[in-house]
Amino acid sequence: MLNFRTFNLRKFWQRVLTIVIYAPVVVAALYFGELLFFIAVLVGVFISLLEIYNMYNIYSQKHHDNFYYGYLFTVLLLLTVYLQEGRYTWENNIFLLLSAAVIGFFVLELFCKKVFFLRSEFFYLLRSALYTGLMYVHLILLRAQPLGFEYCLYLFGVIWANDILAYLVGIVFGRHRLAPDISPKKSLEGAAGGLAGAMLVSVLFSLFKGVNFSAVGFPVTISGLPISIGQAVFLGAAISVFAQMGDLIESLLKRALQVKDSGSLLPGHGGVLDRMDSFVLTFPIFYYFVVYFVA
Repeated sequence: MLNFRTFNLRKFWQRVLTIVIYAPVVVAALYFGELLFFIAVLVGVFISLLEIYNMYNIYSQKHHDNFYYGYLFTVLLLLTVYLQEGRYTWENNIFLLLSAAVIGFFVLELFCKKVFFLRSEFFYLLRSALYTGLMYVHLILLRAQPLGFEYCLYLFGVIWANDILAYLVGIVFGRHRLAPDISPKKSLEGAAGGLAGAMLVSVLFSLFKGVNFSAVGFPVTISGLPISIGQAVFLGAAISVFAQMGDLIESLLKRALQVKDSGSLLPGHGGVLDRMDSFVLTFPIFYYFVVYFVA
């Protein structure tokens, strides 16, 4: 039985229009790289932090001046990594350990269905800076790798496929709730659709051999990736699982703070944080896979 009862046609077309505008901008920033890419990341992270801190200000019903230290820490962290020009130094090993600890902490919260230390202003400042700054550091590092644009395009393509298929399959076939206490609208059917879409797009990327063409007068070269079909299947599944967990982690935070959306900047999606929640956990996981198993 098809499930169209919760389908909002107006919101659907808002989402489509936002994607049509947003996706080419993201791909262009990824392709040109360098300073343009860094500015795009910095703007995205800054808006995400603004949304995270604003949610907490509304929840606690007061303004927290100390949150400015979170902005400062995050900007300095991203700038330091950008100026390294992608060189793998001892700091990256610290990033690996920190990322594993932070991801483990968020996953623990998810399984416990509870945001820890929510009433601590300092801890909320720290977790927010790590959630954005530390995770996005790995996107900068990934783009600086050989074939960095192609790896980034792959990651974004796989997650977009996961998100789109999870949304559409959930609307049409969703009947069994995935996590009713955290995000009541998400379904097991939608999660399975997202998983299938991510794996399919991942395999298609692994079969892609490269292409040269011209776009708006610019010569564009996209190379194939050294990823086997077996790796593509595994990566597609892993990225989908962690993307959906990232989505649920943000939903858990919003539920604890008693807000529906992190913002309203992107019509049909909510805030920037709502659009990028699927990416946050996957940035470090995919980056270290590329560094240790592919590059």
